[in-house]
Amino acid sequence: MPMPQAIVFDFDGVIVDTEPLHYRAFIGVTQRLGVTFTYNEYLRRYIGYDDRDGFRAMLADHTDQQPDDKTISQLCEEKARVFEAILADGVGVIPGMLELIKTASEKMPVAIASGATTQDILPILAGLGLSQTFDPIVTADHVTRSKPDPTTYRLAVEGLAKRLPNLQPSGCLAIEDTPAGLESARRAGLKTLALTTTHPPEALHAANRIVQTVQGLSLDELAAWFDD
Repeated sequence: MPMPQAIVFDFDGVIVDTEPLHYRAFIGVTQRLGVTFTYNEYLRRYIGYDDRDGFRAMLADHTDQQPDDKTISQLCEEKARVFEAILADGVGVIPGMLELIKTASEKMPVAIASGATTQDILPILAGLGLSQTFDPIVTADHVTRSKPDPTTYRLAVEGLAKRLPNLQPSGCLAIEDTPAGLESARRAGLKTLALTTTHPPEALHAANRIVQTVQGLSLDELAAWFDD
């Protein structure tokens, strides 16, 4: 039975439950600019963006400001400091994900394709004992356009192909939790599995498969789906 040759994991909302923490960090920065919004608005409008495009969209929606790249960079740096402080209280792991990562990484290469920054991701992976698990780790630092642009996933496949020279995008499975992430993976040619950790199933209809949890999900089940 065919099996994905590699799995590419999104990070926020797929490996760890950090979206509420990112929301708190964004609000911690934007409130001083007179910009505030609810968590539901964050999920509906801004999730899936990297920090740069997130700030651009937030300011465009709530102000008449058109910040330059330097201002956006400063906002991102401030948000990173706030986020780091929030992380000191701990971060939750998506149920069943550590087990799936361990099982998958013993059978095939695994990668990360995320809109978060490297600075956000690496300390969390270290805390979970996953520092050496993923190769490559593609983050917002490696692209100029965030998801749904396909570049993040294209770079992930290119990195994986250094270990599997004949790898094609169609041989990879992307695990995502947002419509923007699914579109990014689909446009890059990967098959997709969606988790309903941040969006209801109807918002994730573009995925090849949708699940509420990966707890108990076996690689044999993934193989059966991959063969569809």
